Amino acid sequence: MRSRGLVVAIAIVLAVAAAAAVVLYTQGVKDEARQGGELTPVIVASQDIPANTPLDPLIAQGGVFNEVQVPASSLVANAVQSVDQLNGATTSTPIFANEQIPSQRLSTGEPLNELGISEGHIAVSVEIDAPPGGLGNIHAGDNVQVFATFQGATVVPGGLQKFLNSPTVSTQPQKQLPPFTMTLIPTVRVLKIQNPPIDVETGRSDSSRIQVTLDLLPEDGQNLVYAQEIAHIWLGLLPPKEQGKQLGATAIPDKLIKAKG
Repeated sequence: MRSRGLVVAIAIVLAVAAAAAVVLYTQGVKDEARQGGELTPVIVASQDIPANTPLDPLIAQGGVFNEVQVPASSLVANAVQSVDQLNGATTSTPIFANEQIPSQRLSTGEPLNELGISEGHIAVSVEIDAPPGGLGNIHAGDNVQVFATFQGATVVPGGLQKFLNSPTVSTQPQKQLPPFTMTLIPTVRVLKIQNPPIDVETGRSDSSRIQVTLDLLPEDGQNLVYAQEIAHIWLGLLPPKEQGKQLGATAIPDKLIKAKG
């Protein structure tokens, strides 16, 4: 009996030691977590999600979005922490599997107008050589005047629309115009511009191209696209808050042409 009691006592001691070990291990894990920062729940995707993807069908599918715990010190700014934040959202940029999802990558409600396009206008982008494009002096928010120089333009009797509707109606010969420059758009706001890089030694721009996006009325956008295809485009920088003037088309003035002899 004494031997059996000794065995029971040893078993109890071992059980208590094991329980103590578990408590100590759990406390160690907790301490380790505290040292690395408090844990915070965040939502991650189990798969890559391309841009412009509505998230409601993926939420309904289940298993695509999961909650994980990360140290607070590793929390991404504005990270999504609840699946409810994804309801009605569409990705504006790709989301990658197992990464935290910043709310900036989601589009909800009204579509974003990041360029600041005016109501009733359209954004049209063109590429121009550096000197006609302002040589680095034009920036987003500036007002510019758009000029176009046409060469080999043709006048269609009765108007282009009438000619397109019935090309055989007009029997009058078309007239070819001499090269001329005109004000294509008196005033337009620059939404975005990519200027050529500046040489740090000379402080001057190189001769590369400029890409500019303009805030245009639809008819002005159409005229600009046409001019971009067949004419030479120049931008004139306007003073702040000043409107450009609609000038008549000009060719070489007669007074600049001197007769010989």
